Amino acid sequence: MGFVNAHFVAYTTDLGATPVQGAFGLATVGIAGLAGGITFGYLADKFGRRPLLVVAYAIRVIGYSVLLSATDIPMAILGVVIIGSSWTSVISLTATVTSDAYGLRRLGTIYGTMFVVMPFGSSAAVWLAGRIYDSNGNYDLALWLSLAAGLVAAIVLAIPSTGISRRIWPHPAQAQ
Repeated sequence: MGFVNAHFVAYTTDLGATPVQGAFGLATVGIAGLAGGITFGYLADKFGRRPLLVVAYAIRVIGYSVLLSATDIPMAILGVVIIGSSWTSVISLTATVTSDAYGLRRLGTIYGTMFVVMPFGSSAAVWLAGRIYDSNGNYDLALWLSLAAGLVAAIVLAIPSTGISRRIWPHPAQAQ
């Protein structure tokens, strides 16, 4: 997601947009994120948290695919709207899937650690996308890497849980 925040406006200027048009496109991410967060929350209550987290990452993959194939501003905006629709939903769904796997007692530590580490990865990705652009003259490789990361996340989450987390870290009632 760091790519969208840091490089989308520059990406759209390469497609012929003005910086203001690119910023407008970036603003659509927030609107899509709001709609996506509400929709994914509702659907997670009906169909389960983990399957919806898989869907959220799959939607990101689709969004990055659209960005890769974009040849004009409307297509690029469509790509970030698709990406944005999964933006906020991933945060809440990740917390619930984590609590399902490790229990509420460990959620604060695990989730807190994730949010301490995540900015380093995001910052590195933003920097790497800039380096890729500087060396290649386009963002294609950066978009492919973002697409691949989303695909790996969706595949890993789609693998049925083995329950290993509960065997390694049993809940207090089970540990006695």
